Order: sequence, then structure tokens, then C-alpha cells
Amino acid sequence: MVAGGLIGAVLAYVFQAVGGRALGDVGFAPIAAMWTAFFIVASVLLVPLEQYVTRETSRGRAVAEDFKVIVWVAVLAVLAGSSYVYFTLDSEIFDGNPIYVLIMALIVIGYTVLFTAKGVLAGNRRFADVGWVLILENAFRLIAGLAILAVVVEASALAWAMVVAPLAAVVLRFWRHDRSHGTAEPVGARRFLGAYIGGSSASQLMLAGAPLGVAALGGSAGLFSVIFVTFTLFRAPLTLIYSLQSRILPHLVSMGETGDHAGLRKMAVRVLGAGAALTVLGAGVGWVVGADVVELLFSAEFRPGAVVAMLAAGGMMAASTAQIGGQVLVARARTASLAAAWMTGLAVALATMLLVSGTPDVRVAAGFAAGEVAAMVSVGILITRS
Repeated sequence: MVAGGLIGAVLAYVFQAVGGRALGDVGFAPIAAMWTAFFIVASVLLVPLEQYVTRETSRGRAVAEDFKVIVWVAVLAVLAGSSYVYFTLDSEIFDGNPIYVLIMALIVIGYTVLFTAKGVLAGNRRFADVGWVLILENAFRLIAGLAILAVVVEASALAWAMVVAPLAAVVLRFWRHDRSHGTAEPVGARRFLGAYIGGSSASQLMLAGAPLGVAALGGSAGLFSVIFVTFTLFRAPLTLIYSLQSRILPHLVSMGETGDHAGLRKMAVRVLGAGAALTVLGAGVGWVVGADVVELLFSAEFRPGAVVAMLAAGGMMAASTAQIGGQVLVARARTASLAAAWMTGLAVALATMLLVSGTPDVRVAAGFAAGEVAAMVSVGILITRS
């Protein structure tokens, strides 16, 4: 599973690098915008769905018992993703091409199945299969993307490669492992998912909304692409955590249900201490080599400023720490508390972005870093005092 997450992440960045180099910073903007919007939709709606499925499956319940919940989440996700593309269709980014609306809808439908599949497999401790899903998802996208670019170099064509990726879930035939066993009572999907989605909305507006913030502050399509590739690249640790957190959630659920709260707190303190140190280290690395790494992978057109690289790298490490720590609250079904922590971070991020001066990219990066540190501290207080 760890190998699958790492290989999948590398393949995803290869796809972005190939697409960025082939299309250029302006031409790549539609792919960047769709990837950003989808990442937000997936993180806000589909990651909580995966966590819910993982948690309930690990307790002996089958996905079939919550089929209506999955359908409703899918509908909300399609509406959210397609609406963003539809209402920004006439912008410089999409240039009025309506095909992007259909592509976004198909991407979201496919990934609803994929995230459900990962939850079923992880809940049944089929972690090797989860790893294969991650590898095949990104391999399908890259192979399809290379084939498309060999024929036509257009963003509207390359976007179809993103539709192909979630077919990986079908290849693994995840439904074979969806069986009910045991007598566990459902945790309550509305309460669990409602609070979790609310918190994830705040979290993802900080994590994936940087390019959208740049656009809102008047940044160009080129700057939009620069911020997209920078934040996406530095988001690698967090993306890996999203892929692998289902590995630890069943264990945390077991600890919580057996009453080992002291063990959970001890684990939380260790995670927070390591995360705080890595946040400082990440900011330093971002300042020294962050911009060079982006330029090396994507070309000089995509090079960010050193300050932006520093704030993005440090903020991502703080976000990663908060995400791991938050799993303690998810395991104990305290998603309302988790939502409060992320809301606090979002409020700090927006206030910082509005109060600081500078170019759009610096203002957005500063808000992001401040918000993520605030979220990390808030999660830390909750999980060490619970």
C-alpha cells in the first residue's frame, strides 16, 4: 500500500509535468483548474465518504447497507464540480468550451466509485489491493494522456485522460469483499458525514484553493498555473497521507472501541511533536530549493518566488500533521470537533490573505501557511485533551 501510494504519486506528477510542458503555462490552465476543482470536491465529499466506508466496513458492516448515502454524496459531488466549471466557462481559463462540464461530471462519477472501493478494501484490510488501485489509477491516466498528446496537443483532449483513471477500481473488482459480518450498529451517516464534510470544506479551501484565490485576487492565467503546480507538487506528503490514512483508521477505531484513550493521546503527542519540527524544516527546504525543484520538473515558466515556495512547503507539513492527528477524532466519530478545528484555520487563512500586502501569489501563500498552522494547533489541543 505504501509502495502503491508512492508510485501513484510519482505517476501523477509525471502526468502533470508532461501536460504542462506540452501545453505551456497558459494552455495547461484548464487542466490545472479542473484538477484543483476536483481535488477540492474529492477532499470535501469523497474522502469523508471513503473514511465513513472504511470505518463502517472495519466494524463488520457492508457498503450495500449505505448505498443511498453513497448516491447522495455522488450527486452532491457531481453538482459541485460541474457547477464550478459551468459558471467559470467563459473565463480566460476554459475559453467557453462546454465539453469541460461533461468531463468534470464523468470524472466525479468515476472517482465516487474509486473512493468507495478504497474504503471497502481498506476496511477489510485488503491494503495491498488499495496499493494496486493507487498505481493503476495513475498509470491509466498517464498512459491515456501520452496517447492523446501523441495525436492532438489540446487541453480539452488531454482532460479525457482524467476520466479514464478511476476505471482502476473496476479492474480490482472490489465488490467481492463487501460482505456484512458482526452486529455493529451504524454510527449515523448524516451526523458523521455532515460534520466531516463541513470541516473538509474549510480544510480544502486552504489546501487546494490557492489557485482559485490567485484568480480571485486578479492573477493571470499563467500565475494560476504557477501556483497550481507549486502547491500540487508540495502537496505530495499530504496526498500520500490521504491515500494511506485508511491503513491506520481501522487500528484507531479498535483502540477507541476498546477504551484505550491513553494510548490514543500518547500517539497524538508524538505525531504533533514530529509535525511541528517538520513544519519548520519544510519551510526551510522550500526557501532554499523549492523554486528550483518546480522549475526542474515543469520548466522556467512555472517557477514560483522563494517566499511562495517557503510558505507553501511549510504550510503543507502543518496540514499533513493536522490530517494525521485528525484521524483520532474520526476514529472516535468526533467529526464535529474536527470541523471546528478546520473552520478556525480557514478563518485565520482568510484574515491573513486580506490583511497582508503583496502580489496575489504571496498573499495567498501567506494565508495558507497561517491557516494550516492554526488548524494544526487546534487539532492538537482537541486530540491531546480528549
